[in-house]
Amino acid sequence: MPLSYFSIDSHVIKDIENYCHSQLPFQGYGILAGQAQRITHFFPITNTNACPCSFEFDPRAYLEIIKKLRDHRLDWIGIVHSHPLTEAYPSIRDLNQWCYQEKSCWILSFKEKELKLCAYYIQSGQVTPIIYEIL
Repeated sequence: MPLSYFSIDSHVIKDIENYCHSQLPFQGYGILAGQAQRITHFFPITNTNACPCSFEFDPRAYLEIIKKLRDHRLDWIGIVHSHPLTEAYPSIRDLNQWCYQEKSCWILSFKEKELKLCAYYIQSGQVTPIIYEIL
């Protein structure tokens, strides 16, 4: 059963915001890691898709991050991506392409002036919000 509550270090949120902002007008993407329920690391992965509404990544970059997680004894907790033009809620594309049922899905929205970060589990097309605390 996936966890329903996480804590995330404030520097991780700042790293996500900075990286995703640097990727505009395209989606930013990365892996969130830490231990148990605490997210302490953000590992960005370059989006190789030149469309603002989707993302793809280089499999070699993905494998390098998985190696870093193992080397640092970190748990892979979730995946974060940005929505440059839409809400911080899974899109139809997110729902159809999500294949990480045990990982949390974090979405940073740039739609409004104030950025919004939300977290969810996506399982069999069902979206369940996750509560998180910023440390």
